[in-house]
Amino acid sequence: MIRKSAIFVLLALLSLAAAPAAADAEYALDFASAYVWRGITFTDGAVWQPSVTASNDSGFAINVWGNLDIDDANDMSAEFNEIDLTASYGFGSDAVSAEVGFIEYLFPNTPFAGTRELYMTVGWDVTASPSVSLYYDIDEVKDFYANVGVSFGGDVSDALAWSVDVSAGYAGDDFAAAYNGLSGGMYDGNLTFGLSGGAWSAFVSYVDALDSDALPEQPVDFLAGIGFSF
Repeated sequence: MIRKSAIFVLLALLSLAAAPAAADAEYALDFASAYVWRGITFTDGAVWQPSVTASNDSGFAINVWGNLDIDDANDMSAEFNEIDLTASYGFGSDAVSAEVGFIEYLFPNTPFAGTRELYMTVGWDVTASPSVSLYYDIDEVKDFYANVGVSFGGDVSDALAWSVDVSAGYAGDDFAAAYNGLSGGMYDGNLTFGLSGGAWSAFVSYVDALDSDALPEQPVDFLAGIGFSF
């Protein structure tokens, strides 16, 4: 059953999308060789991850994102096994930006219970664009996950840009235990190289566990994908 908060987020999205004078809508169609979240392999096979985001000039935004297994890696060919609903508010200055939000995780066609998180992200507009994110699960897990990252990038030409993102995660004891870890600690590391041009983008990522007691070794270390937005 979809929870009341999920219904609220869906209604808010429809309300924003129905008011073009006050909101912009962005649609994304992403394809990847696997679905890896915070270092955890959820789908060891090709996936389709569509999303839609409605936002306005005040900083408020609503996003709906889904993960659909393309092949039969989880015995779920052509079925959605996750839908995330996010409500966020962004604010800041030219030097520092921040975003706070709420995420509802739903897992249709699976036996897993959904959960909810609150989060905050802060980024600095300086060399390497450092950022810090903190997530706290207020429902099933009741613990935190934090991530720090840096990002580099530039233009290859007027029509092509490149980026390199490096990040590391840290998890609390209960968060680690919820995903088969033995204790909290340094969690996942991620190195991503990306290319983008106009309405398309592509990436190649290497992900790995930083502490096997916190995050057991996962089947997927390398993944790649391509996406289109309009």
